[in-house]
Parts: sequence; structure tokens; C-alpha cells
Amino acid sequence: MNKFYTAQEIADKLKIKKNTVYELIKRGELSSSKVGKQLRVSEEQLALYLKTTSSSREISLKTPDFQPESSLLKRDYLLHSNGLILCGQTSPALELLLSQMSVHPDSIPVLQSHMNSYNGLYSLYFGKSHIASASLSEEDICCLVPGTELTAVCLYEYPVGLYVKKGNPKNIENIRDLTRPDITFANREKGSTRRIFLDRILMKEKISPGSISGYERELVSDLSTAAAIIDGRADTALGEELIIRQTQALSFLPMEKLPMYLVMKTTSMEKPGFAPLLEIIRSEEYRTILKNQTGYDTSHTGEIRNLP
Repeated sequence: MNKFYTAQEIADKLKIKKNTVYELIKRGELSSSKVGKQLRVSEEQLALYLKTTSSSREISLKTPDFQPESSLLKRDYLLHSNGLILCGQTSPALELLLSQMSVHPDSIPVLQSHMNSYNGLYSLYFGKSHIASASLSEEDICCLVPGTELTAVCLYEYPVGLYVKKGNPKNIENIRDLTRPDITFANREKGSTRRIFLDRILMKEKISPGSISGYERELVSDLSTAAAIIDGRADTALGEELIIRQTQALSFLPMEKLPMYLVMKTTSMEKPGFAPLLEIIRSEEYRTILKNQTGYDTSHTGEIRNLP
């Protein structure tokens, strides 16, 4: 009889985090089945994954590219969760938060759904999630979740800029250099913070996207765009500085500091699970660990903003 495993059991077997198991399923690397209202992985599906995957389970700059997935239909199983549903792409801040939530005495389970800023806020608007992480302005957040009283909790602030090869051999200085015929750009998917940031600048500077080689090709993470530069498939990309610390092959050209928020409906603040979430984010321990691990600016971490 074919045995079925839970996500936690798969995580224990592969010695990875449960969130990573959901990420593998979402990317299509690991097949799964729906048993009742829960996702399960069969012995055959696990065996196939082990057969086609290398022994290393760590995410690296050689992570393959995956097609962006904006549809929320495949994530309907999240609606059956008895805990909090948090939408956001993998980050040290969210991993630390989920880790501390798992041991907080007043916490409830938190399930992370991997989505970019736009899709996370879209999910929040349509009631498919409780919390969305978004690295957008307060004005943009309100536009994407109209007619709703929102509370935004600042997680951290971080620098965003251009990735280039070590030493910047092509002398790239700013966004206008993306239009040069000798430059290929590694773009992010629609709805991501990087794409929204880029398109805003292009509109402001009156630069046509069609003048940028590589604009139409979409990658789905800073790791993917950084890997494209290292592999020689691109010359530059937009991303956060933290990724550069994982490789000696790239340099970083800072452009602007952006905030990262956790956004939720204001009415949710009194519901179970939200108080311990806020308590953890506002704790000195959380701020200290996050800053030491990432170098993020945590001077505003835990601050609450009521929107609009």
C-alpha cells in the first residue's frame, strides 16, 4: 500500500523546513496529492523527487528558473487551515518570525504561502489570507486593497539596487544604462516589488521597456536574477543587498531604501494569533537577531501604521 506523508514528515526526512516543502510543491519539484482537505506526499512521489534531485537540498545561486505563477486557484487548500495564513516570499525575517511563533505559548499555527507583494495583497483583499508581506508604499498598499481599513506593521527596511558582476566591468551606473545595446537585464515577474520599482522608474524617466534587452523574460527571485548574472545570461538585475553577501562574484549598486510591511485587516488585530505575532515582532530579541543575521535596518521594526 502506498504510504502518504505530511509536509512535516517530508521535512523531517529531507532535513529541511516545512515551509521549504511547500515551496518545492509550489515549484513543481515535488509532486503531492490531496487527501481530504490536506496535502500529502506519497512514497512514490517522494522516491521520484529523490531520484531526480541532487543530494544537496540547500537553496543556492544555481537555483533553476521557474515560471511565475500568479493564479491563486492552486492555493485554495490554504483556506482550510485552522491557523493564520501569511502570504510572502521566503526571507530571513519571515523564517525567524515563523520559528518564534511556533514556540510562543499563545500562538496558533502559521502557514506561509509563497507569493509576491501584488499577489499577497490580492489574496488579502479577496479573503484568501490573513496577512500579506509587502514591500510597497502605503499608498500602493491601499490602492491594492481598496475600501478596507488596514494595519501595516513594519518588519524592516532594506536597500534595493542593481546587481552587477564583481568590479562592474561594463560600468553600469543607473537604470538608463539598461537601454545600452551591450547590456542584458534579468527582470522579475509582474507583481514583484522589483518589477513595480523598475516600471515606476521607467515611466518617470520616459524609458520604453522595449528598449531594454531581457525585459520580457521574467525570473521569480533575487537568487534567480543573481544566478543569471553569474552564469553570463545577464549583465545586471534589480535586487536587495542581502543576496550579494552569499557570493563573491557580484557587486551591488544601491539605489533606494524600501520598507517591508506585514499588512492585515485592522479588524483582525483582535483575533487569535495576532497578539503574539505583534509581540514577537516588537521584541528586542527579534530585532537584534534579525539585524545581526541580515544587516537590515530595524530602527522602525514593530511600528504600526493604520491605513489609509
